Amino acid sequence: MSEGKRKLLTALGLLAFALGWLGVFLPGLPTTIFWILAATAFIRTNPRLYEKVVAHPRFGPGVRRFVEEGTISRRGKLASISAMMLFATIGALAMPPLWLKILVLGLAASGSTWVALIPAPERRAARAKATEALERAE
Repeated sequence: MSEGKRKLLTALGLLAFALGWLGVFLPGLPTTIFWILAATAFIRTNPRLYEKVVAHPRFGPGVRRFVEEGTISRRGKLASISAMMLFATIGALAMPPLWLKILVLGLAASGSTWVALIPAPERRAARAKATEALERAE
């Protein structure tokens, strides 16, 4: 990776991390998704910063799980989908044009569907056990 690309990714990671940190204190501004973006940038450019992000006691394990395994816990899915739909609904109620309400709710529904389709670690482990049992039975 070129030095310019490395610096750009690091800067974007720092910006995403800062936005996520603001989300800890500001309702409606997400934390985890920004920290996932930051971790994804840092894993390629600065492993020390990546470890700092995933070391956070509250958000770190979920960020690590998503970045390294591509999974979201069932509890994380529920929280994410609930927050998306709640704030999209509040936002849609505050917007006068009907087309904008439909757009906001449609985007939130699309995002919620995407989150729902991401595998949960529990399911992946259960699926692996079932596959292993089938292979042993053959």
